[in-house]
Amino acid sequence: MSETPLSYRTTLSVPRAKSVLGLGILSRIPAGVVPFSVLMAFTEHYGIGIAGLASGALMLAIALPGPARARGASRRCPAALPLMGVACLVLFTAAAAVIGYAPWQTAIAVTAAAGCLFPPLTPTLRSVWSRLMPDKDHLQRIHTVDSTVEELTFVATPLLVSAGMTLSDTRLTLIVGAMLLLPAALGLSAVVRSVPADQAKEDAAQTTVRRQRSILRTRNGRGIIVPVLALGLFAGGLEVIISAASSHFGGLSSSGYAFAAFSVGGVVGGLAYGRKTWVATLRIRYVIVTAELVVGALLLAAAAQSPLIVLVAFCAGLPMTPIFVVAYLLVDERIEASRQTEANAWLGSGFNVGSASGAAMGGQLLALTGPRLVAVAIAAVASGAAAVALRISTTQEVSELNQRLSRTPALLGQITRWPGRKKPVRRRDPPSGCCTT
Repeated sequence: MSETPLSYRTTLSVPRAKSVLGLGILSRIPAGVVPFSVLMAFTEHYGIGIAGLASGALMLAIALPGPARARGASRRCPAALPLMGVACLVLFTAAAAVIGYAPWQTAIAVTAAAGCLFPPLTPTLRSVWSRLMPDKDHLQRIHTVDSTVEELTFVATPLLVSAGMTLSDTRLTLIVGAMLLLPAALGLSAVVRSVPADQAKEDAAQTTVRRQRSILRTRNGRGIIVPVLALGLFAGGLEVIISAASSHFGGLSSSGYAFAAFSVGGVVGGLAYGRKTWVATLRIRYVIVTAELVVGALLLAAAAQSPLIVLVAFCAGLPMTPIFVVAYLLVDERIEASRQTEANAWLGSGFNVGSASGAAMGGQLLALTGPRLVAVAIAAVASGAAAVALRISTTQEVSELNQRLSRTPALLGQITRWPGRKKPVRRRDPPSGCCTT
């Protein structure tokens, strides 16, 4: 870590940082345009009920196979990303062709098939930052900037789709959004080729005996992913709480102010976190920011039927970006280099699945009881996630593991000399009087 605090301008002055950041914006535009275009296209041609099914099927198709796609891309990158982009574009074009002309079941099936091949651009980009920024202060700040830009991108993409709908058909907007996957995938592949990997980390990863285990089955993997899953549940539950609260004060249309306040809180919290030089370890920081979700949920429970819901939504959003930033830093520090892309994909998939589950289960619970109990349930889940984060291995345990891994080749050499192995044939001394050369 640097001894003096670094500014965002200093971090962005690192060679190639601005170009890779721009590539990240390009890769996230289709990630925001495509799902919203699917929702609008199905609503226009089949109705809102079928559109909800199509949107849920697409998001699950993108989220659930995400870690497997990232694992395959990290092993075969950079060729895998453009191939996935081409296949995804072909399938989304086919989906746009059948929407409105075929039964809705067929249109949903083709759309979900396209989502299954959605290239893991964001997880790969997160791994590139770890290679490009060896200094941990720089890495913390670039993750903060990248997460803030990502949040702003997803605010802007619905506006782009709305503008496209006024100029053309929603199905054409879907195709244009999918076409942006190709330049993003090609550019990211070029970056992966040119940015060298940390060979020491790669060698250590190859000697890890448990490298084939699922990341969720490892202690550090669970500790990193579960808080992000809880954040997704928090965001999904917040949607139904805000909708219920807004219906009592100002009408349902006023809920947009609270949603915007939640996003603004994430941006402000991320920028404030990134500027500070921290003394606490990443593990302790992760526990603290996850515990802040508990405070936010309890504030929601207190203000669930109050006009202060906008202010509370802002406060609840403050830990959102810091949770992602610390999670990405923990992936860089605690996950072997060969699996960091997969781990980053687990973070994105965990948040998306948690968000969808939180909205679905929160809506059912709200209909049975009320918004206060939904917020209390979210607080309980966040408390459990903070306890799981506390079980992440400490810095001392990581250093001891690295020392054991550094001795692994010598230990393997000793293990291979097992008892009963055939002894090498010893050379006999020549008989006396014979000549030797």
